[in-house]
Amino acid sequence: MLIVLQSKSQAPADWENPSVIGINKEAYHSSLVLPSKKNECKEIVSLNGTWKFKWSPKPEVRPVDFYKADYDVTAWDNIQILGNWQMQGFGTPIYTNINYPFNRNQPQVSSEPPKDWTSYENRNPVGSYVTTFKVEPGMVDKQFYLHFEGVESAMYVWVNGQKVGYSQNSYSPAEFDVTDFIKEGENCLAVEVYRWSDGSYLEDQDYWRLSGIFRPVELWVRPKTHIRDYFIIAEPLKGFSSATVGAKVSIRNQNKKKMGNLKLEVKITGNDKNGKTVEKILVKAVPLVAGFDSQEVVLKDILANPRLWSSEDPYLYNVSITLSDKKNEIEKFQYHLGVRRIEVDGEVLKINGKAIKLKGVNRHDHHPRTGRYVDAKTTELDVRLIKQGNFNMVRTAHYPHSPLFYELCDLYGIYVMIDANQESHGYGIGNKELGDNPQWTKAHVDRAVSMVQRDKNSPSIVFWSLGNEGGRGLNLSGMRDTIKALDSSRLVYSDSDRSVSDVYDNGYLPPLKLNELAEKISDRPVMMREYAHAMGNSLGNFQEYWDVIEADKSIAGAAIWDWVDQAISKKQDGSPLAFGNNPQSVNLKPDEYWAYGGDFGDKPNDGSFLINGLIGADRIPHPHYYEAQKVQQYIDFSMVSNSSNVQVISKLDFTSLNDFEYAYEFLDNGRVIKAGDQPLNANDILEIPFMDEAKGELLLNVYAKLPKPTLWAEKGFIVARKQFVLNPYTFSEIAQEATAPVVKETATGIEITTGTASIVLDKSTGAMKSWKVNGDEVLQDELEPCFWKPANENQRRNGYNNRLGAWRNAAKNRKVKGYKVNTDNGFTVVTFEMELPVGANYQLKYTVNGAGKIQVEAIYTPITQGIAMIPKFGMRMRLPANMNQVEWYGLGEFENYPDRKTGALVGYYKKGLEEFITPYVVPQDNANRCDVRWFSFGNSLGRKLAINGLQPLCFRAWPYSEEDTENMLHNYQLPRREYVNVNIDLNIEGVGGNDSWGARTLEQYAIDGNKPYSYGFVLEIIE
Repeated sequence: MLIVLQSKSQAPADWENPSVIGINKEAYHSSLVLPSKKNECKEIVSLNGTWKFKWSPKPEVRPVDFYKADYDVTAWDNIQILGNWQMQGFGTPIYTNINYPFNRNQPQVSSEPPKDWTSYENRNPVGSYVTTFKVEPGMVDKQFYLHFEGVESAMYVWVNGQKVGYSQNSYSPAEFDVTDFIKEGENCLAVEVYRWSDGSYLEDQDYWRLSGIFRPVELWVRPKTHIRDYFIIAEPLKGFSSATVGAKVSIRNQNKKKMGNLKLEVKITGNDKNGKTVEKILVKAVPLVAGFDSQEVVLKDILANPRLWSSEDPYLYNVSITLSDKKNEIEKFQYHLGVRRIEVDGEVLKINGKAIKLKGVNRHDHHPRTGRYVDAKTTELDVRLIKQGNFNMVRTAHYPHSPLFYELCDLYGIYVMIDANQESHGYGIGNKELGDNPQWTKAHVDRAVSMVQRDKNSPSIVFWSLGNEGGRGLNLSGMRDTIKALDSSRLVYSDSDRSVSDVYDNGYLPPLKLNELAEKISDRPVMMREYAHAMGNSLGNFQEYWDVIEADKSIAGAAIWDWVDQAISKKQDGSPLAFGNNPQSVNLKPDEYWAYGGDFGDKPNDGSFLINGLIGADRIPHPHYYEAQKVQQYIDFSMVSNSSNVQVISKLDFTSLNDFEYAYEFLDNGRVIKAGDQPLNANDILEIPFMDEAKGELLLNVYAKLPKPTLWAEKGFIVARKQFVLNPYTFSEIAQEATAPVVKETATGIEITTGTASIVLDKSTGAMKSWKVNGDEVLQDELEPCFWKPANENQRRNGYNNRLGAWRNAAKNRKVKGYKVNTDNGFTVVTFEMELPVGANYQLKYTVNGAGKIQVEAIYTPITQGIAMIPKFGMRMRLPANMNQVEWYGLGEFENYPDRKTGALVGYYKKGLEEFITPYVVPQDNANRCDVRWFSFGNSLGRKLAINGLQPLCFRAWPYSEEDTENMLHNYQLPRREYVNVNIDLNIEGVGGNDSWGARTLEQYAIDGNKPYSYGFVLEIIE
C-alpha cells in the first residue's frame, strides 16, 4: 500500500512577502494641510507623546497578545513618539553603506547571518507600542482615520483589541479608516513594529539602520463627507503671460446614503507680476456622490500676468479649498501654489524658459538625538543654511523627507529632487534581481505612488527620482510610467536605469571626465546627482567642477554628498542612548562624543563613512561649507582695467543685480583702512575711488549684500564676495642689525650667541635644538625638516599612506654630509648639506643677525627618478603650550588648503589655538592656512614668536601630535600635549574631494617629489 502524505506549506509572514505591502490601508493622498499649520487644524488629534513600549530581540519572543484589552502593560518601559527606538536605548543602531544588516536572502530577513553580526542574536527585533486616546461624545458621528507619517520598517495596527491592518514602506504615510473600531470614551491603540521586512530590501540606504515609529501619529476626525484629496493646478501658458490655475479635488462620501447639494470653492489670492492684487474665486457644484463613493471635481481659470515661482523669487499664491452644503461649510483646507514650468529643451534643463544650473546638496533627515525625526526648528535651520550657502537645490536622499521640509523649500526657494524610498544597493547598482523581478513590481510602484501623491502640491519639486542605487528593468519602467500618469509636469530621474530617466546621470566624475561626458551625451541634460564627497577635511577642486559646469549649457548641475554629518551624540562612559530633557538640542554635551558606525558594537558596519557633511550634526558649518558658498555665488566681480572700478557680473536667472546692495573695503597689510557702500551704475560697475594711502600690500574687497531681511538671512548678509590685490606684498629677507653673533663649536653642536639670544644647532641632524631669548627657552622641541602630513579621510582611502609612505620618516632618517660655518658682514651663516633616503639632496641654511633673528632656508634637489609625491614640503617645531594665541596675515579666517581656498580672503586674523584647529569628528589633518605672509604665536605674558615668510607660506598648529591624529578614532580622544605643534611649509598636498574610495588629489595640487623646491622664513621673538 502506498501512502502519500501531503502538507500545506506554511504561508510566509506578511513582512517577508513582497506581494503584501499593506492591508486595509487607505489610498495615498496629498498632505491636505500645510505641515506648519497642522497644529491649527481642528480635525487633527496628535497622538505623539509618551507611549508604553516593549522591545523584543526577535519575533518569537514578542508579547503576541499585547494588543488585547486585558493585557497589562503598566510595567513596560516608556518611549517617546517621535524618534527611533534605538535612540532611546532599545536595541542597536547599525550603520552600513551597501551591505544589508541581515542575511541577504530576499524576501526573507530572518535567515541566519554570520555569528558576529548584530542581527545574529537580535534576529529582527520587534517593538510593541501601546497608547490610549479619548473620543468625546460629540465626535461619534465623524469619520476616523489613523495616520502614521513614518514607521520603519513594517507594522500591524490594532484598535481596542481588533486588528485594523498592516503597512510597510517606512517613509511614506500609512493611513487606516478606524471608524468601525472606535468607541466613545477611552480607546486603546496597539502597534507592532518589525525592525526589518521584505520592504527593507528596497531600503538599503547609506545611513544608520534605525526603526520604530519616528514621525507623527495622528487621529483625523473628519466629517462623513470630506475632501479626500486635491491636486493643485498651476500651469504657465506659452510666453508666461498667463497661467491655468485651479485644482482637481476628490470628494468622498462615507455615508450610506448619497450626498447632493454640495458646493466646492477654490480661492486663489496674491499679486501678479506687476504687484496688482489677484483674487480668483472658482465655484462649482459637486455631482451627486453615491454612498461610500467619491467624485472628482476640476476647477480652473486663467490667471493673467502671473508672478512666477523660482528659487530666486519663490512667490506663492494662497489657496483655500472649501466644501460646503446648502447651509454650512463642511471642510476647508489652505495651501499654496507656485506658477512655474519645468522642461528639457534638447540637452538643456529649463525652468520658466531659462536654462538653469542646479547648485545642489544631498540631505538626509538626521538628528543626532532623535535619529530620523528632525524637529521643525532644526529643519528650518537646515533650510536657512542651505540658502545661505548659495545652494538652490536639494536632493532629499534617499526617501521622502518630513513633509515640512518641502513646505519650507516652497517658501524659501529651493529646487528639489525627491527620491522614492527605493534602494537595493546590496544587490548592486542596476541589479535585475529586484529591478526586473515581477514579484517586486508592486513594491516598487507603491513607493513611486506614495511619493507623488503625498508631495504633488509642492512647487519646489522639480524631479521625481525613482530612488537611488537600485535596480533596472521592468520595475523601474513601471515606476516611471505610473509617475507620468499621475503627474506629467515634472521630470523623472533615475541613476540606476538611464533608459527611464529624463536626465543622464553619472556620479562622482572628476571635473575633466564630467566635461567629456557632457560633450558625448547630446539627447538630454547631464547631471551628477552625487559628487564632491565631502567626507571630513574635503571638497578640494570644487572650483574646477564649477568651471566645467558653467561652461557647458548641457550640464544641469550637481549635488554634493552630503549636507550633514550623520553622527549620533553618545555618552563617553558608554551609557545607553536616551532622549534626556531636551532631545531637540543638536549641541554636544561635555560628556558626549560624536559616534559613528561600530561605536555601538554594531556589525557589520562601515565606520565613519557617514561622516561626510558640509555641516556638523550640531549644524555648525565645516570650513568647506564656505568654499561651496563662494564658488556657487550668483554674482561675480572683475576689475576694470587701469582703475579701481569693479565690474559686477550676474549669474542670476530671474532677479536683477539691482536687487542687492554693494560695499567695498581697502586693506593695508590686512587691516581695513577705508570702507563704504557703493551704488551700481547703469553699466553694472561699482565706481570705487582709488585709495593711495596704503603703506604695504593694498587689497580691495567687494561684497554684494541683502538690502533687507529675508526668510533665510538678515539685512546685510553677504551673498557674494571677491578680493583683488592692487599692490602686492613685499617679502623681506633678514637685515643686518647690531654686532655680529659669536659662534662656538662643540663636539655635538654649533652655538650662536647674540646680545639676548643663544641658538644651538645639532651637527648630526642640522636641527635647531635650542633657542633661548633672555635666558628663556623658546622651543619645546627642535625645529627640523618635516615632510609628513597625516592623511585626511579621503586620503586614508586612496592609498595615501602607502603611496607616500616613503616620506613618513624621510626627515628622521636624513644624513648630514657636511656643514659650513661663516661669519661675515654682521651675519653668521651655517649651511648643512644632507641626503634624504628617498633619493634627494637637501640643504638647510641658518642665517642669524646680531639682533637674534634667524633666517631659515631649505633647498630640495632630487637626484633620482620615481620619487613619490611629497605630503608637504616644510619644517616642524614645537613651542610651549602657553604660546597658544595665533595671529596671521594670509588666507582665512577658516581653514583652507591649496585646492580649497577660493572661499577664503587674505586678511589679518587672530584666534586662540582651540578655535584655530578644526575639530573633525574623526581626527585627521586639519587647520592649514595658505598664502600666509606672516604668522605668530603668543602667550598671555606678552611674548610672541613671529614667523615671516620669504614667500607665501602654509602653516598648521595643533595642541597634539601628528601621531595622535593618526591613532585616535574620535576627536574627544585627542590629548592636549604640553606643546603647540607647529608646521611651517612652502606647500602641502590638497585635500582632494572627488570621492572617498580611491580618488586622489588632483595633480596640480600635489607636490611632485621629482621636482626641486626651495623656501625660507625668518624667526624672531617679540617681547
